[in-house]
Amino acid sequence: MRPRALACLVFSLFVVSGCGYFRKVGDCRRLAARVNRTLDEIAAAHDAGGPTAATYRDLAGRYERLSQDVEAAAKSDDALGKTLREYSQGFIETSRSLKALADSTEQNDATASTRLKRELGTLARRDKTLVNRLDAICAEP
Repeated sequence: MRPRALACLVFSLFVVSGCGYFRKVGDCRRLAARVNRTLDEIAAAHDAGGPTAATYRDLAGRYERLSQDVEAAAKSDDALGKTLREYSQGFIETSRSLKALADSTEQNDATASTRLKRELGTLARRDKTLVNRLDAICAEP
């Protein structure tokens, strides 16, 4: 093989593999923007609604929809896809806890409400761990 042909082949392989990386980065950025926008809306709804059963139910629905969006982005079985499915599952668990919190709020069950708020804090910490893992996966070439 002539040196010029070999150089073209190496360059084309680099470009093809590089495009995959840039595509992944672009997908990650679009998903991050969508998730961050939704989480900002959830925070605003929480602040506006206060600690009421209706607010918790609204937030639960928003987390459920966010879970579906994230699940839809998990297109493969690679590390990114698996982590996105885990992230989606975390949003489902948050939704379930918020629904239970709405019920305990309606029933004036302070013990259950306290336990569920603690559970939501644990889910939020796990969420941060998953976000860090997603950042690392999205940055991989």
